[in-house]
Amino acid sequence: MEIVEKSQQRLILRSRPWGVWLVGLIFCVGAAVPIWFAARYELVCRHEVRVIDSRCRWVRSGATGVQITQIPLNRLQGVSIIEQWRSSRGRRYRVYQVHLQTTGGSISFGEFTSDHQSREAVAERIRRFLQQPQHPPLTLVEDNRWWGFLILAVGWGLGLPLIFIGAKVLVLVFDKSAGVVSLQYSSLLRTEKKTFPWHDLKDVVVQLSRGKKGRLLARLALELQNGRVIPLRFYYSNDVRGTQALQATIRAFRDQK
Repeated sequence: MEIVEKSQQRLILRSRPWGVWLVGLIFCVGAAVPIWFAARYELVCRHEVRVIDSRCRWVRSGATGVQITQIPLNRLQGVSIIEQWRSSRGRRYRVYQVHLQTTGGSISFGEFTSDHQSREAVAERIRRFLQQPQHPPLTLVEDNRWWGFLILAVGWGLGLPLIFIGAKVLVLVFDKSAGVVSLQYSSLLRTEKKTFPWHDLKDVVVQLSRGKKGRLLARLALELQNGRVIPLRFYYSNDVRGTQALQATIRAFRDQK
């Protein structure tokens, strides 16, 4: 919180919610990242009369563009399931992905998933097509873009309200000449103002709390004569010394004759 004006009669303080803005921005930007990785996969394979014309068409479409690969069946050597280990919250688990093995390398179909049975079913359909020259055309489609849009919707649903509504610039005015204390909260969408008489102000207190790791947190609050306590922010800050210094500044102004 910065001092905007300080005189014998008036003290004006301003606090910008940099932390809240940052958290909202992280939600919005972080939620957009999966969109670049989520994709739609399509595999269309056909047996033609001329063996040389038989081929598979692999298509991957996503935010980064569309990739198309034509794979002649005589270069398609088989299909396999790639296995990887992943970890989350201290728990390890396996994920699986279908790969087309060609003379030129490996081509993935679909994303990694922990559902081994579904990946085995996809691989078996491709194997069956390759083993049966009279097999009708094979079309496989896997669209994973929905989870990218779901994460985007959740992230923006949390981040945008923080940026436009939750992040409020606070202007705190102690005006002895006018005999009032006012708090003005301004977000990008609206402004709220609270005012009460100067003689109603009893004290400025520091409220303390413990974070998740036991770290001491603090926030400033105004205590009124009727016993009501008004926190200046709904959240706590880890700048305990700065909060205590601000308390001393306000008390000094209040006691100044």
